[in-house]
Amino acid sequence: MALKYWFEFTDVKTIVHRVEISDATFTGDSTQIYGSCSLDYSETKDTLEPVRGSGLQIDLEANSALTFYDLYSEEERTFSVVYTRANEILFNGWLSPEGIYESLVSDKWIISLDCTDGLGFLANLSYVEDATGVNFVGKQTLLEIVVNCLKRTKTPQNILTSVKIYYDGLDQTLNTFDNVYFNANRFIKDDKDTIMNCEEVLKSVLEPFGAVITSFKGEWLIYKPNSLVDFSSQIFFTYDNLGVALSPIIKTIDFAFDLGSQIDNYYPHHANGNQQKTIKSAIGAYRINYKYGLVKSFFNNLYLRSETTFPLLYIEEWTIDDINNLEFPANNLGFRLDIIPFSSPATLSTLVLTSDSFNFDAGNIIEFNSSFRFYGNNDLFNSRVIVYFRVVLTDGTDTYYLANNGEWINSSNYIFEDVRDEVINLKITSNNMPIAGSVKIEIWRPLKLEFPGVGDEVLISKCGFSPAGRELDDIKGENHTFQRELKPSSKIKDVKEVYNGDNPSDTYVGAIYKADSTTTTDKWTRQGAQETEPLLKIMGEERMKMYSKPLQVYKGDVYGYFNYLSLVTINGLTGKFMPTTYSYNALSNITSLELMEVLNTDILSDVDYQFTFDYGNVVEPTIKG
Repeated sequence: MALKYWFEFTDVKTIVHRVEISDATFTGDSTQIYGSCSLDYSETKDTLEPVRGSGLQIDLEANSALTFYDLYSEEERTFSVVYTRANEILFNGWLSPEGIYESLVSDKWIISLDCTDGLGFLANLSYVEDATGVNFVGKQTLLEIVVNCLKRTKTPQNILTSVKIYYDGLDQTLNTFDNVYFNANRFIKDDKDTIMNCEEVLKSVLEPFGAVITSFKGEWLIYKPNSLVDFSSQIFFTYDNLGVALSPIIKTIDFAFDLGSQIDNYYPHHANGNQQKTIKSAIGAYRINYKYGLVKSFFNNLYLRSETTFPLLYIEEWTIDDINNLEFPANNLGFRLDIIPFSSPATLSTLVLTSDSFNFDAGNIIEFNSSFRFYGNNDLFNSRVIVYFRVVLTDGTDTYYLANNGEWINSSNYIFEDVRDEVINLKITSNNMPIAGSVKIEIWRPLKLEFPGVGDEVLISKCGFSPAGRELDDIKGENHTFQRELKPSSKIKDVKEVYNGDNPSDTYVGAIYKADSTTTTDKWTRQGAQETEPLLKIMGEERMKMYSKPLQVYKGDVYGYFNYLSLVTINGLTGKFMPTTYSYNALSNITSLELMEVLNTDILSDVDYQFTFDYGNVVEPTIKG
């Protein structure tokens, strides 16, 4: 970015503030202008609101010779804006040209322009690859998803994460965000066509962890308000804007801040005599509704697209076991299998390809689906071949094989089809799986039944399996319901709908996966805690903790600056507080804010938890008693 305009001013405490406006296409010398600014964060009524954008309002002195019309652009992210206070970055974002005007009655006037850190753009931007607009497919780490969303802001800041929730078996010295996977197909809505916007995606992956993202001193910070209650100093894993780990990868930040009155020698301190305290109700009951979402196919590469540019030679989701009997067509869709020649007695088939494995629960049903054609060149005979597949279900101890009639057989068995020179679309719906385990497909070399012609081959153009069975259509998801048993409030939080959670199988697109990207998660624990629980149970418990009693709310002006992301103690009041509204006027050095009390009270013995399946009729919980 080339610096186009800049201004500096000194506040009443003689601290220097500087705002720079840059444009990548600008050439020439920068121009000093005159103005002031105010830093704001989006207002929220909930300290667990997952996405907290910031904005900067700049007031510029315009005149007939300097109208700032050159700051107008149809592209929202043309002019970058950086605001520093005492050489510390407080805002990094983009200028909106709205507000530019020219006075027709005065030769000098003030224009007010808004800037955003980019989080506000995300509600209008689909979750697609930023450079190409191509949909994401397959599995992505939670860190990748966050990076992909933040790329859409065009605000290149480092990313810091601290969540301190770990799936059972994950080393607690590692970053959870870099060691869990989500299915990118989850972010396509139920109409199978509409892609979620980036704000929806960010919220859907952060909320189960009770995590919040905001901008902090020129970096994106992802933190847990619950954790801050007990420890104002937090350890973060650090990455650049592309998700590459920084060195050192660990950074410690202390968010503690003390607020009081000037007569008690506090700075910053209360100002303008407009302080007041109110009370916000506790929560008596809360429900999380997890929408499963059935996968359309377990295979993203259902039509067998291959990469055959040397030295790369692979088919996504498949392992090549026998390259010598495998050929690829010019369009790299599907593959050709050489045929075992006719012999008497018949020669046994050989394994050519093995698919990735997918996890299933006992009782699940799948539909195996493959399309293929035999190309025969012997006109003297009505030639035919047998095409062989094996669909293998195993839990590591017991193994079953799918038969043509849908049965699961506990001895070696092939799916086979007697094929002449024609296209075959083979579909087999399985019976209920007898065990929980993983399922894979094996494709074996076809066997000739008559004398071969020159160039005989079988072209496989499609192969995979998808979920089936009515019980999957009946169950829409899960309800996790929480209720205080002792002196419950009558206030009920709105039902929170989430799109990702623990699942025993790959049948559901909302499943979360461990670091191997194939094993689904089932239990989690908080750092330092002993319990192992489903992630959504922890999510609900943490919200109940945060609202376990009536909360104090402080509102008023403060003389002086302190960061939005602060854990505040107020002299004369018990408890700890975090901002829900925030506006810092840099010139007057006054921060107007609202602070809400934050809790992490251990009320687990006081919460009744119920798990039920969702059959499509989700209603709010009611208070017992």
